[in-house]
Amino acid sequence: MAKKSSLKRARQSEKIRLRNRQRKSKIKTEIKKFEGAIEKKDLELAKKLLIKCTSLIDKAESKNVFHKRKTNRGKSKLSKKLNDLSQSL
Repeated sequence: MAKKSSLKRARQSEKIRLRNRQRKSKIKTEIKKFEGAIEKKDLELAKKLLIKCTSLIDKAESKNVFHKRKTNRGKSKLSKKLNDLSQSL
């Protein structure tokens, strides 16, 4: 028979998993919007979306959804895309 504490921990883990999944989904959606703006070569929209993406990524890092290095890598990749667009225009 399982202990009460292990059952409670299983319930908590499931809630956390769902919450993290929701946060990851939101971040992925915003990144797709950002990449769409990059493809359309809309610099102003891309700048606004980059700020929103980095904010969401930082919040996810603070909630332990992502590791610190993963978030830095992701933000760097997005910034590089924006810089490449601004130099090509």
